[in-house]
Amino acid sequence: MTTSYRNQIGVKDTVEILALLSIPALLAAVYFLTPTSFQLSLALDHTNPVLHTFWTNSFVHEHQPDDAHLFGNLVGYTILVFPCWLLYKFRDQNRRFWIGFLLILLVGPVVVSSTSYLVFNESTHLQIQYDRGFSGVVGALDGFLILSILRTFESEQEEPVGLLSIGVYCSCLFLGLGVVTARVSVVSMGGLLLAGVFAATRTDYVASPSKLSSWGVSNRRLSGVILFAAVASVLVFASALPANIVNETGGWTNIVAHGAGIVFGMCVEVASQIRDSFF
Repeated sequence: MTTSYRNQIGVKDTVEILALLSIPALLAAVYFLTPTSFQLSLALDHTNPVLHTFWTNSFVHEHQPDDAHLFGNLVGYTILVFPCWLLYKFRDQNRRFWIGFLLILLVGPVVVSSTSYLVFNESTHLQIQYDRGFSGVVGALDGFLILSILRTFESEQEEPVGLLSIGVYCSCLFLGLGVVTARVSVVSMGGLLLAGVFAATRTDYVASPSKLSSWGVSNRRLSGVILFAAVASVLVFASALPANIVNETGGWTNIVAHGAGIVFGMCVEVASQIRDSFF
């Protein structure tokens, strides 16, 4: 177990918090302070793609009533990135977080946009024009956070307690997705997995709920961060994969970009773990 988080917020922590906050500030500045024509030039036009827009399209948003497209992504980013940052702080792996975060920001948009373009234009031939928004990057942060939570269970808990935590968390991912999107089959999968996990607590391999509770009491701060991170990751995961891809305004919800982002974020976390194993 590696937890050694400091109680005080130092100058370095403050700088890092400001750096994380600079992203939503940038997105808001582009949205509110630049001409719509400029924003449109940064969007990926599927009918006439320009190379740089495969990256810049993640940083512009469609102007919707109540600015819902922008604010939804700002909220998603904020509730994901800070608990993720704290998890790595607790595990003394700050450098790994920042490497992953920069990869998601710098490479993620290109991976997400390229996947979206190939699926819509080369595979399904659906007619869409402008592709824009930060939601693919938010999806990547969610994928990164999901595996970071699982990695925290692995590194900070004894194996039987960790197995219980992993089982409950994975069950909640399925249950959250099923409930939010009204998919009965997914809810059933989550319920069966949860029942299986609690049945396994009668064995020597998976700890009882009381042992998990005792661990939580002994590690209150880390438990609080994990709980917030788990709730946020489940909510964003469920919201990213809606059952109905046509939204309230009549536009398309690009679940391809969301799904590609989630997978990419998971790959970044796995690559970080592999890199640390060799170096």
